[in-house]
Amino acid sequence: MMTRIKICPKCKKPTLKNAVNVSGWLAPDLYECTNCRYIGSLFLEIDPKDLKEKNISFEESSD
Repeated sequence: MMTRIKICPKCKKPTLKNAVNVSGWLAPDLYECTNCRYIGSLFLEIDPKDLKEKNISFEESSD
């Protein structure tokens, strides 16, 4: 199984980390973006081989 990279839905960068240590059945998984400080359970996923190509298009469309 190929590992997929989690992408922040707000800034579109691969800088997500777990926001809390308690997750799973007790609480939903929460992620925090170290770039824009987004905190939430939603994220985008891409293949590592597509990361370089996607970063180019994300940088072009960022505000």
